[in-house]
Amino acid sequence: MVRTVRIGLAQIEPGQGDVEGNAERILRHVKRARREKVDLLLTPELALIGYGCGDIFLDKVEENEEALQRITEKVRGFYAVIGHVEEDEEGSLYNAAALVRDGKVLGRYRKANLANYRLFDEWRYFKPGNVCPVFETGFGKIGITICEDLWHPEPARAMAFRGALLIACISASPYDWGKEGLWDAFLRERVHDNLVFMAFANQAGCQDGATYWGGSKILSPRGEILAEARLVGEDFVAADLDLGEVARVRRRDLRLRDVRRPILEELLRAYEEREDAGPQR
Repeated sequence: MVRTVRIGLAQIEPGQGDVEGNAERILRHVKRARREKVDLLLTPELALIGYGCGDIFLDKVEENEEALQRITEKVRGFYAVIGHVEEDEEGSLYNAAALVRDGKVLGRYRKANLANYRLFDEWRYFKPGNVCPVFETGFGKIGITICEDLWHPEPARAMAFRGALLIACISASPYDWGKEGLWDAFLRERVHDNLVFMAFANQAGCQDGATYWGGSKILSPRGEILAEARLVGEDFVAADLDLGEVARVRRRDLRLRDVRRPILEELLRAYEEREDAGPQR
């Protein structure tokens, strides 16, 4: 199995509801990824339709799915993760990420922890995902998370248990005071807790009064920054990862191996005992 992999981050500025324009933006980065011999390309959260679209989400689903198929046809010889809106057979919508290669959608991840505060209103439009899969690639297993998922320890931990060597987080995080430092802390926490590579692809630019701060980056299992994009503006960065480093770090740090089932069960009991527990959605 190939153990060295080149990861590319397409830090783009999607237009709200501009599916055709966003598809062209992504395709430009697909061409660049091919030139730079990238093995895995990441785009931001909802890159095909634009974050913060409100009711436009409801009108552009079919168009964004057709655009996803066009992009998938162009992703040849490497993998790409494309942020989009997915509709299931019952008509429910998901904030989703598709793993694509060689004209095929190989799998999809549905955002599990929906954001619903300040300018976020995801519960109005989306149904949350309830599974934390990993995906087999030619270079090893990867996990995919979406923005708010990374603020919670459970999705990344489940993916690490399932053998993920790399966790890709696609995001559309708007700027707020201290936001860059907060994200850096969460990324490092997930790296150190799970001993994995972490790749973070964030949206850039200004949309509907919100500034998306960019700052996409790739971290090693030791927490070292291997590549980092500029703030606010569009960018493309890449790094070569030695996936064998995951095994080397895990040989010395036994925390993943030493997780005890009785404590996991105790955690679930404590969760169910909470006095402030809200409705289970």
